[in-house]
Amino acid sequence: MIRINLMAVERGRTARWFGPELGNKVTLACCAIFVAVLAVVVWQSRLAGRETARLDDDLLDVNQELAAMADVVGRRNEFEARSTEMARRVALIEELRNGQSGPVRMLDQVSRGLPEGVWLTELRQEGANITIQGRATNLTVLSDLVVALESSGYFALPVDIVDSQLEPQTEGDVVRFELRAEFLVPSS
Repeated sequence: MIRINLMAVERGRTARWFGPELGNKVTLACCAIFVAVLAVVVWQSRLAGRETARLDDDLLDVNQELAAMADVVGRRNEFEARSTEMARRVALIEELRNGQSGPVRMLDQVSRGLPEGVWLTELRQEGANITIQGRATNLTVLSDLVVALESSGYFALPVDIVDSQLEPQTEGDVVRFELRAEFLVPSS
């Protein structure tokens, strides 16, 4: 059986959501999400661009500092090379000074003990033995030389007068002499 309702009854309309239909609402929500994501991407891109610019500036500063430091490093290397060379020279001088202390002291003591009126013509050293030849105005200054050498502490006693002869000269007589001694370096 078919029933037909002829009564006019108004039916209540089904409640609709406010605004456009549901499909349009989903589209609007997707568009809003897309715009939000696009805004975040643009914002992040600008931040990354600023950070890149800052890092480029920092890199430029570091490169300038490295260029300045290259000069400093070059000068430091030059200084180290000179320092090494100077240390080598000082060591060589010390080695020479230590090796020459005996002859230098011997010549110093001979020159200190040389009285006025005596001049040397030859000084030979063979090991520790010293031979001194020279001229003196008289025998007194020759004996003064011998006493000065013996009292210096650098020559073993006695300092021997090997030969002394009177030589006539036009200005007066001089004494030609030869001395022998043993040179001792006192312990320091």
